[in-house]
Amino acid sequence: MTDQQQKPVKTVFNEAIKAFNDLENSTTRHDSDEFKLQLKEVTQNWLDLKGIVHRLSLFSINESLEDLATSDIKYLGIEYYLAQLYSQNSEPSKINNLKKSILLYLQFLKNLNNYELLEKSNVDKYEKLKNDPFEIKTLHDSAMIRRDEKIANFKLEKILNNKLEYLNKLESNELEFQNTDEDEIRSLYFDQLKFFTLKTFDNIRFITQELEILQTIPERPKIEQLEDDDREETKKNTSGYTENLESLNQSILSEKGKILKPFTLMKRQDLNNKVYGTGQYLPTMTVEDFLEQELANGGMVTGGGNDGDEESSDEDDLEKNDLETYKARQWDEFTESHAKGSGNTINRG
Repeated sequence: MTDQQQKPVKTVFNEAIKAFNDLENSTTRHDSDEFKLQLKEVTQNWLDLKGIVHRLSLFSINESLEDLATSDIKYLGIEYYLAQLYSQNSEPSKINNLKKSILLYLQFLKNLNNYELLEKSNVDKYEKLKNDPFEIKTLHDSAMIRRDEKIANFKLEKILNNKLEYLNKLESNELEFQNTDEDEIRSLYFDQLKFFTLKTFDNIRFITQELEILQTIPERPKIEQLEDDDREETKKNTSGYTENLESLNQSILSEKGKILKPFTLMKRQDLNNKVYGTGQYLPTMTVEDFLEQELANGGMVTGGGNDGDEESSDEDDLEKNDLETYKARQWDEFTESHAKGSGNTINRG
């Protein structure tokens, strides 16, 4: 028997509520190891509490609502809290945890239905979910119905929130709680279960939508394990660093002399030059030196055509330039005296 099971059920419940609230108010990233560990511990606390309640047989399908003790009413919400915890857990399988969350919500609704604590409209929804719990269309009515339902639920939720705040205030003061009329406390506990019911159907809608998205994502293909014995020596470093730097500590050659990773031979002086250098590559020769080197290596061709000489000689030929100017003037005079299209007029229509 664990320490949790040896404690009174009321003490275990109060500790579980405190741990749940601490988790809800935590600012830790949900993908961090710290949050995952905290979530696992809180979930286990609620599972222990569920086992204690089951062992004590606090609830029975053969008893009516009047037979239910006032102090035991709050334990009907255990599955509601567990469902919220499983919906946040992504290990080992997010899809399986979401489905388990829906089943826990259904168990919560079933317990309320056994004591006739569900309204007629909620009973109908529960019956639909019971037949097909993971189908997204089960709770998705028409837009008009959903709009009216949201408005009604919002108003009811606001009223119930005020009552829950008063209930929390009473529970925080033991003396005031004991002096409060039992019927009033009993009514407040029932209002708390009504609030949980509203949240249950909303949460199931969100979960089914998330399930639909996750189930359309293809699974990641499993990477085949390398069969080569030499490759097994290149195991991932477990020191927590990336593969970029700590791979320097791994062996370059296997015992059989096989190369395990690429490498580059470098001189110590080259490394020193990089450390004490300018941090960038600077030119090592002038343009004139580069041209001389290219000429010496045959990278450039000299001589060849006389295009440059002909062009310079044409510029110095005055008679040729005057002749070209005279022809250009004659053409200008011709175009001014003859309008465009005034030539061949035989084929005009």
